[in-house]
Amino acid sequence: MLIGTSLVQILTNLYFIQHKKIANIYVIAAYSIYILLIFYVQIIGYDRVFTKSNSIDLPLYLNFFIHLDFVLFNLFCLYYIYNILFRFSFKNIYFKRVQIWTFCFFMVIATQLSIILFSLVFEFPDQLKIFVPIVFGTVLLLIILYRPSFINKNGSKISFGYLFNRNDFSSDIKEVDFIFHFYTNFYFKSKTADITEFSNIMGVTKDILFNYIYFTYSMSFDELVNKARVEYFVEIIKDAKFKNYTVEALALEVGFSSRQRFYQPFKKYHGGNPSDLIDILNY
Repeated sequence: MLIGTSLVQILTNLYFIQHKKIANIYVIAAYSIYILLIFYVQIIGYDRVFTKSNSIDLPLYLNFFIHLDFVLFNLFCLYYIYNILFRFSFKNIYFKRVQIWTFCFFMVIATQLSIILFSLVFEFPDQLKIFVPIVFGTVLLLIILYRPSFINKNGSKISFGYLFNRNDFSSDIKEVDFIFHFYTNFYFKSKTADITEFSNIMGVTKDILFNYIYFTYSMSFDELVNKARVEYFVEIIKDAKFKNYTVEALALEVGFSSRQRFYQPFKKYHGGNPSDLIDILNY
């Protein structure tokens, strides 16, 4: 389970950063199951859970969650690997090495699924049932250990395809157009600001816009919207026109739906408390 969740995180960060929220939910759920399993074994006792007949005696709900985790892990990986091997097509030496590395993951997962299917038809010896997971776990760890060295240098805030093929999205999005629509026309102030809506305004796909923003600004679309709103707040409180505005009125003015939703982004992108900043400027 630990190896599987780590693998999903690696593939998400490298290729599918737009799916990061979904992957994080899966990882949190998987770790919760793992922790629950640990507590169960501690409470019930190791000998009662792992019987002498090499069978594992777990309650129905734990078995369900463990099998669900196994299914979700394989669905994640197969979807990712299918896209990397067959849908992505980036002509550079880096991506070729990444494809080979990913193919090794694919072979391990495909072999594992094949053995599981065979086990439904043929009866395997108990020793083999113990040996196979150990081998697969070891192989996965070795594949992760012997990953392409440039992965370490580039860190996790990249998407390989777009990193090595910047023209694939930069030719579709001109910086001057993005600045005009997003900043000059104050799109970030819109209460309904949404990446799908803004991609239509820009005339590009949602994925191209996401990768452009992530590569250019190192953040997601929602994060960029909130950052722009906070910066605009800091700008307008210096204007005499807004001198008598309350914090809530100013939050609404810059695009937030409420005062409460404004505080966390302000603290993240500016620090401190907006009321304190206003008091300092008025003083």
